[in-house]
Amino acid sequence: MKRRTVLSRSVAALALAVAGSAPATGEHSDFATATRETYTLLPDTDHATTVHVIEGSEPGPTAMVTGGVHGDETSGLRAAENVASWDIARGTLVVVPRVNVVAIERGTREGTGGDLNRLFPPGEEPESKLARGLWAEIERHDPDVFMDLHRSLGIYGVQPGYVGQAIFPSAAGDAQQHARAVAELLNDEVVPWYMPLHKYHSGGPMPESGPLIANKVGQDLGTPAYVVESTSFLLDLPTRTAWTTRAAAELLERHGIERINGD
Repeated sequence: MKRRTVLSRSVAALALAVAGSAPATGEHSDFATATRETYTLLPDTDHATTVHVIEGSEPGPTAMVTGGVHGDETSGLRAAENVASWDIARGTLVVVPRVNVVAIERGTREGTGGDLNRLFPPGEEPESKLARGLWAEIERHDPDVFMDLHRSLGIYGVQPGYVGQAIFPSAAGDAQQHARAVAELLNDEVVPWYMPLHKYHSGGPMPESGPLIANKVGQDLGTPAYVVESTSFLLDLPTRTAWTTRAAAELLERHGIERINGD
């Protein structure tokens, strides 16, 4: 853990006192090893979306995972929804599977205010209401690791201009080392031998000026952060969802968050 060793088990309860978040929805269940809470980010707006907070029974790091920043990248949001279904043994897992609800409902990359993942300039104020709301949520949870799940149309290094089958780490901490290791693991255990073009790569680190959410997390908070991109080129939705979910699981485990159930 980086800045904090123990976070109160009542993170979601804390949300009740924070402007911009609605009361918990009432979904609260106790497991032998985890507790779960949900609440609404940016309630009573077009951007209202659900935040899931899962806490293990033991203290540990805090991880945050987002999906659906681009509304037409369904595998990323489905992978994030898979992560939101997990129980964990230790630490805190915060998941926002459907960040850009307007874009998701439209089935488009952009919702309102332009490309959401270009509105987070490092060292500056985010550039839209949704971007500022999401950034406030990230700062409040102050994660030890952050991950944003996406889909590309092509393959990084094979089809110019596309970034699929790549994990882009921030320059913070040991993110670059973990990205390389997870890419190698996915190639060994997930990508079939007869699909060599679909091997994962570790890209980056992300450019310093890049206004991506993960880049801002890495630079402004000094937090290891990742963008995971799986391609839709010759991969159906269930396959790229499964591969993205596996990448998230492996990266989170390397930062001390281990699932104990779920897809």
